[in-house]
Formats: sequence, C-alpha cells, structure tokens
Amino acid sequence: MKEATWRMRAEPGRFWLLTSDSLPAKLLRFGCIGLLSGLIYSLVTVALVSGLGVDPIPASIAGYCASVPASFLGHRRFSFRSNGHWTAEAVRFVLTQALNISVTAGSMYLALHELGRAYGWGMVAAVIFVPIANFVFMNLWVFADQAGRRES
Repeated sequence: MKEATWRMRAEPGRFWLLTSDSLPAKLLRFGCIGLLSGLIYSLVTVALVSGLGVDPIPASIAGYCASVPASFLGHRRFSFRSNGHWTAEAVRFVLTQALNISVTAGSMYLALHELGRAYGWGMVAAVIFVPIANFVFMNLWVFADQAGRRES
C-alpha cells in the first residue's frame, strides 16, 4: 500500500482530472457528465419522435427528464465532488432542472414554430445553452459544499 501511495505522490499530474479542485478540472469533469446526459437526452428524444411519432416538444421534455438521474449522480460525485447533504442538493438540483426544462421546451418551440426549422435545431440549442446555465448554478448553489472548497 505504501508503494501505491508513493506512486501517486511521485506522479501528481496523472490523477489531476480526478483530484483537482481547479476550475478547469471541474469544467472537464462537468463536460464528461454533460456528454453522457446529452447523449441520453438525444437518444430518448429521437427515439420518441422518429420511432414512436411523439410530438417533438413533449419528446424533448421526456428526453430531458430521462437524463436527470445520471446527471445528478454524476455531477454530485464526479464533477463537483460534493460533501453536502444529498436531499438538500437534490431539491436544489430539481429546481435548477425545472428551469432547464423550460429552456429546453422553449428552444424546441422556437426552432419549430418561430423559425420553422427541424426539431434537431431545438435539440442543438438545448445542448448548448443548458450546460452553461447548469455549470454556474451547480458550482455556486446546488453543490456548494464541495471537496476542497475552503470557507474564508
């Protein structure tokens, strides 16, 4: 066991992404979980629209809801390495997601009904705008009790 500890100290950059509390490391971890969430959202939305003929707006909402559990768990444990009480964080997370669902549905409505574009454009807008708002809310509010964060 001493040898493994020595190796980790001898190669500090090797585990940087997993152990660093720096903003770039958080952003990279956040991006990894975001890609997973975006993939779940996209697969469910496309399956519902193309496979089952569901209207794109409710399909988009269903796709977003399907991605929420993986997003919460991934961001809580991996992206932000939170030490907070999970139930309080879950409430804040759900409130943040309610705002994000509104943005997702709104971007789908805008793409379809205002711009006359295919539903894919609404998905692209959601996959771009929602993560930006998510990172800010999650870093500063939802998962405020993070490993390595020091109170002044």
